[in-house]
Amino acid sequence: MFRATAVLFLLIFSRLAAQDVLPDRQVWDFGDVLYWKNDTARFKVRNATDKDFVFLPTYYKENVAAYFSSRLVEPGKTAEILMVYYTTRKGKFSLDVPLFISSRAEPLVFKLKGDIKGFDPSAQLRCPVVNPTNADENKLEKMVQVEIRNRNTDERLKPDEFSVKENNGKRIRLEPQGDGFRMAIIPGNYRIACTKTGFEDYLALITLEPYQRKFIVYMDPKPVEEATVPEPTSTGGRDATSSELLLMDTIDEEAHIHPEDELLESNTYKTNNLVFIVDASMSMKRDGKMETLKSTMAILVSALRSNDRLGVVGFSNDAKIIHPHGPVDNKDSIYSRINRLKTEGGTNGGAALKLAYQQARQYFQADGNNQIVIVTDGMFTTGGLSRKAMEKMITEAAASGIHLSTIMVGQNPTALETLKHLSALGGGNNIHILPDANQQMLLLEMVKSQSRR
Repeated sequence: MFRATAVLFLLIFSRLAAQDVLPDRQVWDFGDVLYWKNDTARFKVRNATDKDFVFLPTYYKENVAAYFSSRLVEPGKTAEILMVYYTTRKGKFSLDVPLFISSRAEPLVFKLKGDIKGFDPSAQLRCPVVNPTNADENKLEKMVQVEIRNRNTDERLKPDEFSVKENNGKRIRLEPQGDGFRMAIIPGNYRIACTKTGFEDYLALITLEPYQRKFIVYMDPKPVEEATVPEPTSTGGRDATSSELLLMDTIDEEAHIHPEDELLESNTYKTNNLVFIVDASMSMKRDGKMETLKSTMAILVSALRSNDRLGVVGFSNDAKIIHPHGPVDNKDSIYSRINRLKTEGGTNGGAALKLAYQQARQYFQADGNNQIVIVTDGMFTTGGLSRKAMEKMITEAAASGIHLSTIMVGQNPTALETLKHLSALGGGNNIHILPDANQQMLLLEMVKSQSRR
């Protein structure tokens, strides 16, 4: 009798406790997902009691991870819970995720469901290992250090201006720390802007991961302005700015000193407004892919006219302007900037795509060829942009007259199909260039076909 009464009391107590822990929802339906990329479910739980409660430690599982804005929830406060589902299977799924809290005998159960049609190339298929003995590893908010460095020398820099903003424009509070900053920040997508006298402006959309404790902004020194007064040199009277070409070690100088503007005659070809998105991730370093990219672009630049416009955006972990959008009236400078491309980090194609469309719209040619060209070895990942949002951006831009083409450098059949799909959405072309196959003229031929009157 006593045992039955105790069980009944426990059940009643659990139901009463459940009413005092109020989730905004307990089911998250992802719906149909064309390109699964460890999409995140978001829940909020309010403490309606007069006492603190704590989310108990969540131990490592291969298929799901939970992150908390705070494990300790005070009376009247709300905590946010993020859940990420990891899987290798396509099709429908329905998953119950129990979370235990200190004030309840029964777990608070959340459900994740959806229908996965395919996977993003960068999707993780297994949950990253989290140390279960350290509750801080699962917290959402992190204290992150930010350093600003010279890309060429790795020297620490003190910026003139620096800001971090959420996607909605809200500024993140920064605490000065030496030459850099500290910020209490929730892992996710942010916009970073940094300026320093003598350096190229840094503007990027970045993704801060839960495990990150430091983020480094690498700034590129501006090219040194050489004297414009011609001086006699061993090159036979070429002005001093042309000496920059002597630094090149992968592009033949002789190919640059004989312009071939007749390849794009004005009466045959429209004015070009071109923005290149160049993959500078570490994968491009292998098998001569970066050198093939540089020589391919050099052949195109040699044929462009002074009234054509060109901008180059590079991307690895973030996106940055390699060559500011402008007239093609100083080809030596363009060659030099392209040749100084360095490979590093991962791929944040989404940030680069946004930056490229911004430039293409700003300098739109009503009667010209407005073209964005992605050059990559295949894994054009979306960064902080969802695949659906990226495809919508490409389709809408194409409808407004800004077309997208793609160039695959190297061998990756799966990625090649993705690039073909993107160029089809963008109303452009796809070309496939193999290193050491003497196919560098393909880019020029593609641009000529797109700009023909």
